[in-house]
Amino acid sequence: MKIKFLILIFFILISRAAFAPWISAQQVPSVSVTVNPDVLLPGVPFNLTFLINHSDPDEVIITSPSFPREFILDRMIKHPHSAGLQNTEIYTLAEYRIVTYSSGTFMLNSFQIQTPSGITETGAFNIIIRSPAPVQRYTTQSLRWEIRSLDAIAAGDRITLTLRANNYNSQQPASSFFMPQVPQGVILSSQSVSQAERHEGIIMKLLFIPLSAGSFSLPARVLEYDTIRFEIPALHLNIINRN
Repeated sequence: MKIKFLILIFFILISRAAFAPWISAQQVPSVSVTVNPDVLLPGVPFNLTFLINHSDPDEVIITSPSFPREFILDRMIKHPHSAGLQNTEIYTLAEYRIVTYSSGTFMLNSFQIQTPSGITETGAFNIIIRSPAPVQRYTTQSLRWEIRSLDAIAAGDRITLTLRANNYNSQQPASSFFMPQVPQGVILSSQSVSQAERHEGIIMKLLFIPLSAGSFSLPARVLEYDTIRFEIPALHLNIINRN
Protein backbone atom coordinates (compact mmCIF):
# COMPACT_ATOMS: atom_id res chain seq x y z
CA MET A 1 0.00 0.00 0.00
CA LYS A 2 2.82 2.37 0.87
CA ILE A 3 4.52 1.55 -2.45
CA LYS A 4 1.35 2.41 -4.41
CA PHE A 5 1.04 5.73 -2.53
CA LEU A 6 4.65 6.68 -3.34
CA ILE A 7 4.10 5.82 -7.01
CA LEU A 8 1.00 8.09 -7.09
CA ILE A 9 2.95 11.01 -5.59
CA PHE A 10 5.72 10.41 -8.14
CA PHE A 11 3.26 10.66 -11.06
CA ILE A 12 1.69 13.85 -9.65
CA LEU A 13 5.10 15.50 -9.40
CA ILE A 14 5.96 14.48 -12.95
CA SER A 15 2.62 15.83 -14.16
CA ARG A 16 3.16 19.22 -12.48
CA ALA A 17 6.68 19.49 -13.82
CA ALA A 18 5.51 18.71 -17.35
CA PHE A 19 2.79 21.37 -17.33
CA ALA A 20 4.66 24.08 -15.40
CA PRO A 21 6.44 25.55 -18.50
CA TRP A 22 3.11 25.75 -20.36
CA ILE A 23 1.46 27.58 -17.45
CA SER A 24 4.36 30.02 -17.14
CA ALA A 25 4.36 30.79 -20.87
CA GLN A 26 0.66 31.53 -20.83
CA GLN A 27 0.97 33.86 -17.85
CA VAL A 28 3.58 36.20 -19.32
CA PRO A 29 1.70 39.52 -19.76
CA SER A 30 0.98 40.54 -23.33
CA VAL A 31 1.49 44.21 -24.22
CA SER A 32 0.55 46.26 -27.26
CA VAL A 33 2.14 49.67 -27.84
CA THR A 34 0.62 52.50 -29.90
CA VAL A 35 1.73 56.05 -30.67
CA ASN A 36 -0.80 58.83 -31.32
CA PRO A 37 -1.24 60.91 -33.36
CA ASP A 38 -0.05 59.21 -36.54
CA VAL A 39 2.08 62.19 -37.61
CA LEU A 40 4.34 63.58 -34.88
CA LEU A 41 5.50 67.20 -35.09
CA PRO A 42 7.78 69.35 -32.92
CA GLY A 43 5.91 71.18 -30.19
CA VAL A 44 2.82 68.95 -30.45
CA PRO A 45 2.37 66.49 -27.53
CA PHE A 46 2.01 62.82 -28.42
CA ASN A 47 0.87 59.78 -26.43
CA LEU A 48 2.81 56.56 -25.98
CA THR A 49 0.19 54.03 -24.86
CA PHE A 50 0.60 50.51 -23.44
CA LEU A 51 -2.35 48.10 -23.31
CA ILE A 52 -1.58 45.30 -20.85
CA ASN A 53 -3.73 42.21 -20.26
CA HIS A 54 -3.96 42.64 -16.49
CA SER A 55 -7.00 44.10 -14.77
CA ASP A 56 -5.45 45.84 -11.75
CA PRO A 57 -3.27 48.89 -12.64
CA ASP A 58 -1.81 48.94 -9.12
CA GLU A 59 -0.26 45.53 -9.77
CA VAL A 60 1.36 46.63 -13.04
CA ILE A 61 4.92 47.94 -12.74
CA ILE A 62 6.43 49.60 -15.80
CA THR A 63 10.15 50.23 -15.87
CA SER A 64 10.88 52.77 -18.58
CA PRO A 65 14.24 53.34 -20.25
CA SER A 66 16.01 56.67 -20.23
CA PHE A 67 14.18 59.00 -22.61
CA PRO A 68 16.14 60.99 -25.18
CA ARG A 69 17.17 64.32 -23.71
CA GLU A 70 15.03 66.06 -26.34
CA PHE A 71 11.87 64.44 -24.87
CA ILE A 72 9.90 66.13 -22.10
CA LEU A 73 7.65 63.78 -20.12
CA ASP A 74 4.46 65.71 -19.39
CA ARG A 75 2.61 62.97 -17.48
CA MET A 76 2.20 59.22 -16.99
CA ILE A 77 -1.14 57.68 -16.00
CA LYS A 78 -2.45 54.13 -15.47
CA HIS A 79 -6.10 53.11 -15.31
CA PRO A 80 -8.40 50.14 -16.01
CA HIS A 81 -9.64 49.87 -19.59
CA SER A 82 -12.50 47.89 -21.10
CA ALA A 83 -12.11 46.64 -24.66
CA GLY A 84 -15.79 47.29 -25.43
CA LEU A 85 -19.35 46.18 -24.79
CA GLN A 86 -18.85 42.75 -26.34
CA ASN A 87 -15.65 42.09 -24.41
CA THR A 88 -15.95 41.98 -20.62
CA GLU A 89 -12.22 41.57 -20.04
CA ILE A 90 -10.53 44.44 -18.21
CA TYR A 91 -7.04 45.58 -19.20
CA THR A 92 -4.59 48.10 -17.81
CA LEU A 93 -3.92 51.12 -19.98
CA ALA A 94 -0.72 53.08 -19.28
CA GLU A 95 -0.15 56.33 -21.11
CA TYR A 96 2.93 58.52 -21.37
CA ARG A 97 2.35 62.04 -22.68
CA ILE A 98 5.52 63.43 -24.25
CA VAL A 99 6.47 66.60 -26.11
CA THR A 100 9.64 67.47 -28.00
CA TYR A 101 10.70 70.56 -29.89
CA SER A 102 13.18 68.69 -32.09
CA SER A 103 12.65 66.71 -35.28
CA GLY A 104 14.38 63.47 -36.25
CA THR A 105 14.33 59.75 -35.44
CA PHE A 106 14.69 58.87 -31.77
CA MET A 107 15.17 55.34 -30.43
CA LEU A 108 13.45 54.25 -27.25
CA ASN A 109 15.01 51.23 -25.55
CA SER A 110 12.88 48.41 -24.23
CA PHE A 111 10.17 48.99 -21.61
CA GLN A 112 9.80 46.28 -18.97
CA ILE A 113 6.27 45.41 -17.82
CA GLN A 114 5.80 43.36 -14.67
CA THR A 115 2.56 41.87 -13.33
CA PRO A 116 1.96 39.14 -10.72
CA SER A 117 1.91 36.64 -13.59
CA GLY A 118 5.30 37.51 -15.02
CA ILE A 119 7.60 39.96 -16.77
CA THR A 120 7.77 40.94 -20.44
CA GLU A 121 9.66 43.53 -22.50
CA THR A 122 8.56 45.57 -25.47
CA GLY A 123 11.84 45.65 -27.33
CA ALA A 124 13.39 48.85 -28.68
CA PHE A 125 11.50 50.97 -31.23
CA ASN A 126 11.85 54.29 -33.04
CA ILE A 127 9.84 57.50 -32.65
CA ILE A 128 9.90 59.69 -35.78
CA ILE A 129 9.27 63.43 -35.33
CA ARG A 130 8.78 65.08 -38.69
CA SER A 131 10.05 68.50 -39.61
CA PRO A 132 7.23 71.07 -39.71
CA ALA A 133 6.08 72.26 -43.11
CA PRO A 134 7.77 75.53 -44.06
CA VAL A 135 5.66 78.62 -43.50
CA GLN A 136 4.68 80.13 -46.83
CA ARG A 137 5.60 83.80 -46.82
CA TYR A 138 4.03 86.17 -49.32
CA THR A 139 4.95 89.56 -50.66
CA THR A 140 1.94 91.73 -51.37
CA GLN A 141 1.37 93.63 -54.59
CA SER A 142 -1.40 96.22 -54.52
CA LEU A 143 -2.95 96.78 -57.93
CA ARG A 144 -5.15 99.61 -59.22
CA TRP A 145 -7.63 100.15 -62.02
CA GLU A 146 -7.08 102.83 -64.66
CA ILE A 147 -9.81 103.93 -67.10
CA ARG A 148 -8.90 105.68 -70.34
CA SER A 149 -11.96 107.88 -70.52
CA LEU A 150 -12.35 111.47 -69.45
CA ASP A 151 -16.09 111.67 -69.99
CA ALA A 152 -18.96 109.69 -68.53
CA ILE A 153 -19.27 106.14 -69.83
CA ALA A 154 -22.37 105.49 -71.91
CA ALA A 155 -23.94 102.28 -73.14
CA GLY A 156 -22.18 101.12 -76.29
CA ASP A 157 -18.90 102.90 -75.54
CA ARG A 158 -15.66 100.98 -76.03
CA ILE A 159 -13.48 101.56 -72.99
CA THR A 160 -10.07 100.14 -72.02
CA LEU A 161 -9.78 99.07 -68.40
CA THR A 162 -6.16 98.71 -67.27
CA LEU A 163 -4.97 96.84 -64.19
CA ARG A 164 -1.60 98.20 -63.09
CA ALA A 165 0.92 97.44 -60.36
CA ASN A 166 3.63 99.57 -58.80
CA ASN A 167 7.18 98.17 -58.76
CA TYR A 168 6.23 94.89 -60.41
CA ASN A 169 7.31 94.26 -63.98
CA SER A 170 7.58 90.47 -64.26
CA GLN A 171 6.07 88.68 -67.24
CA GLN A 172 4.48 86.14 -64.90
CA PRO A 173 1.79 85.30 -64.16
CA ALA A 174 0.10 85.77 -67.52
CA SER A 175 -2.65 88.38 -67.90
CA SER A 176 -5.27 85.60 -68.15
CA PHE A 177 -4.53 84.75 -64.50
CA PHE A 178 -6.17 88.05 -63.46
CA MET A 179 -9.26 87.76 -65.71
CA PRO A 180 -12.42 88.40 -63.64
CA GLN A 181 -15.78 86.70 -64.02
CA VAL A 182 -17.77 88.65 -66.63
CA PRO A 183 -21.03 90.14 -65.31
CA GLN A 184 -24.21 90.08 -67.38
CA GLY A 185 -25.04 93.06 -69.59
CA VAL A 186 -21.47 93.87 -70.67
CA ILE A 187 -18.81 92.69 -73.05
CA LEU A 188 -15.49 92.22 -71.30
CA SER A 189 -12.57 90.71 -73.20
CA SER A 190 -8.85 90.63 -72.58
CA GLN A 191 -6.42 92.54 -74.79
CA SER A 192 -2.79 91.69 -75.41
CA VAL A 193 -0.16 93.29 -73.19
CA SER A 194 3.21 93.92 -74.77
CA GLN A 195 6.48 93.17 -73.05
CA ALA A 196 7.18 96.91 -72.81
CA GLU A 197 3.78 97.52 -71.17
CA ARG A 198 4.38 94.72 -68.72
CA HIS A 199 7.72 96.29 -67.87
CA GLU A 200 5.82 99.50 -67.07
CA GLY A 201 3.66 97.59 -64.59
CA ILE A 202 0.58 96.92 -66.71
CA ILE A 203 -0.82 93.58 -65.54
CA MET A 204 -3.93 93.27 -67.70
CA LYS A 205 -5.96 95.27 -70.22
CA LEU A 206 -9.68 94.68 -70.80
CA LEU A 207 -11.96 95.91 -73.56
CA PHE A 208 -15.15 96.98 -71.81
CA ILE A 209 -18.43 97.58 -73.69
CA PRO A 210 -21.55 98.17 -71.55
CA LEU A 211 -24.73 97.12 -73.33
CA SER A 212 -27.17 99.14 -71.23
CA ALA A 213 -27.29 101.92 -68.68
CA GLY A 214 -26.94 101.11 -64.99
CA SER A 215 -24.30 100.20 -62.46
CA PHE A 216 -21.29 98.01 -63.30
CA SER A 217 -19.16 96.42 -60.57
CA LEU A 218 -16.22 94.08 -60.24
CA PRO A 219 -15.65 92.82 -56.69
CA ALA A 220 -12.32 93.15 -54.87
CA ARG A 221 -10.20 90.01 -55.12
CA VAL A 222 -6.99 88.56 -53.67
CA LEU A 223 -5.02 86.20 -55.92
CA GLU A 224 -1.96 84.20 -54.90
CA TYR A 225 0.76 83.17 -57.31
CA ASP A 226 3.89 81.43 -56.06
CA THR A 227 4.92 83.66 -53.12
CA ILE A 228 3.11 86.80 -54.30
CA ARG A 229 -0.30 87.96 -53.12
CA PHE A 230 -2.04 90.29 -55.57
CA GLU A 231 -4.68 92.58 -54.04
CA ILE A 232 -7.14 93.80 -56.67
CA PRO A 233 -9.53 96.57 -55.59
CA ALA A 234 -13.21 96.67 -56.45
CA LEU A 235 -14.29 98.61 -59.54
CA HIS A 236 -17.61 100.51 -59.68
CA LEU A 237 -18.81 102.36 -62.78
CA ASN A 238 -22.04 104.22 -63.56
CA ILE A 239 -23.23 103.69 -67.13
CA ILE A 240 -25.52 106.32 -68.71
CA ASN A 241 -27.58 106.50 -71.86
CA ARG A 242 -26.03 108.96 -74.32
CA ASN A 243 -28.63 111.21 -75.99
